[in-house]
Amino acid sequence: MRRVFERRGHERETAVLILKCAVAATLALGVGTLLMDTQQIGFAPFSALLVVRPSVYGSVLQSGRYVAAVVAGALIAGLGGLTVGPELWIFALLVLFALVLGQAAVFGSQGSQIPVVAAFALAGGTAASPGDLGSLLAMVMVGAGAAVVTNTVLAPAIRFRDAENAVLDFADGLRQLSGEMAEGLGRGNDGLADLDHWARVADGFDDTARNARSAVAEQEERARLNPRRLLGGRGPQGDPDAYRAWISALGRSSRHLQSVVRTLRYSTGSGSRFPEPDDAFLRRLAPLMDGAADAFRAVRDAEEPERSSVSADLRTCLDAGASGVERARQELGEDRDRDRWPVYSALLTDLDRLFEELREGHENSARDRG
Repeated sequence: MRRVFERRGHERETAVLILKCAVAATLALGVGTLLMDTQQIGFAPFSALLVVRPSVYGSVLQSGRYVAAVVAGALIAGLGGLTVGPELWIFALLVLFALVLGQAAVFGSQGSQIPVVAAFALAGGTAASPGDLGSLLAMVMVGAGAAVVTNTVLAPAIRFRDAENAVLDFADGLRQLSGEMAEGLGRGNDGLADLDHWARVADGFDDTARNARSAVAEQEERARLNPRRLLGGRGPQGDPDAYRAWISALGRSSRHLQSVVRTLRYSTGSGSRFPEPDDAFLRRLAPLMDGAADAFRAVRDAEEPERSSVSADLRTCLDAGASGVERARQELGEDRDRDRWPVYSALLTDLDRLFEELREGHENSARDRG
């Protein structure tokens, strides 16, 4: 409970959602009671609870789908209840049809409400009365409307800064791993004792990329239909497309780091058909890896996702990194170790592509802004 008041996070988001649900359900019950005296009044707060969402857009979307699903379920129930009556065979047939209709993509997750409403109306006798069916639909509309009104009045703040921080944290994680790898490679083969740790960290970046994309998508949804965008001021700053472009670039870069680690593990393993890299090459590779760490640091420090042009620091790091890889290729080519060359070439290629991914990250980001 203390975390709810101390800082933003999952706990506070959950507390706000609980508050919205309570307000929406109470509002729906109050309005429904004022509008009509009906045994279907319970559908008003029930519907409100089902469609409250963290964002205004999410609530509007789910309200529309929920109302459509309930209308479909009520129509199916009325088709049997107003014609054949409460027969067991018609109940089975209509519920089966409702279950199949509920799979339609247009209803989304609310498709399950079609057979629920149909079964409830048929079994409870509501389907046999046009008045009861009308009251049910009216209460559903009241509940959905209360949820949308509550979400609109209590609209969430739009924090694209949170999305940007997710991208910058991704870059910082890559910087930290690259720096650790550079330090280890600088000690030659003795520094490869941390290979298993590097592999675990590198593989974890797949989850980091997914979480960063989720953070961007969440803030983008918060912005859609949000009345806070119309209440003056500069409005939320941030470009979701630019963030996504950088997440993609960092994700591809992380895969090249994963490839470097896999190559090192394979070449130093007992089953490798290549001799392990010698100390001299690993120490030559260390400054290149350190250059990758500098590039990731530049992405973070210069807040590249917010920039319309690449920072001088990042440009310098990328140019130096690409030049360093090319220089290493030339030096190794002049005195090539034929047995080890496939491993050396693979490692240099991954580093070269890593620098290129970061260059393309800026280019794609700038193109998305344009």
